[in-house]
Amino acid sequence: MSRDSAWPTTVRGDRTAIVPVDDSIATVEWLEEAAQAIAGRRAPCRIGDRLDDGDQAWWIMADDAPVGALCARLGSTGPAARPGPDAVIWTWLAVEARWRAYGYGGAAVPLLEDAARAAGATVALTPLPPDNGVALYFWLRLGYTPLRSVDVHADDWPNGVARDALWMQRSLEPSVQPDE
Repeated sequence: MSRDSAWPTTVRGDRTAIVPVDDSIATVEWLEEAAQAIAGRRAPCRIGDRLDDGDQAWWIMADDAPVGALCARLGSTGPAARPGPDAVIWTWLAVEARWRAYGYGGAAVPLLEDAARAAGATVALTPLPPDNGVALYFWLRLGYTPLRSVDVHADDWPNGVARDALWMQRSLEPSVQPDE
């Protein structure tokens, strides 16, 4: 997997860290169950397909052991004439079933958002299968809001993401605090 120089290699937070995926991904048994869980009633969403599509991937680490994985890409919204990426596009996020509901996925999201912000992203976008209510709730809890339509540059549209996907977004621009 080629690494985009705009992305960090490792990002550490209080609860978890994200570290680049290595060749051991093929031996992780829970990834197939996660592919089914992400997709809802649609065809499985496999992490290998995300890597083949050029996405960057990280392990979600807790106590130096992988408990999940995530994939994302830097992309562009709106006209292609803009210089550089302005969005981070989430394409895969899953936590091993036995570690779900402990907050590891939610703790990993801001780590990658911070890295994307440092790389120039001003918005975070994620596509969801329309029938995956658990994913919808997850992203809503993290401050993402549904979009009526999305303007992702054609070259940055993730392979395998249906045109009827529900897209969610969250601004990555720093909030402006009123003068006190």
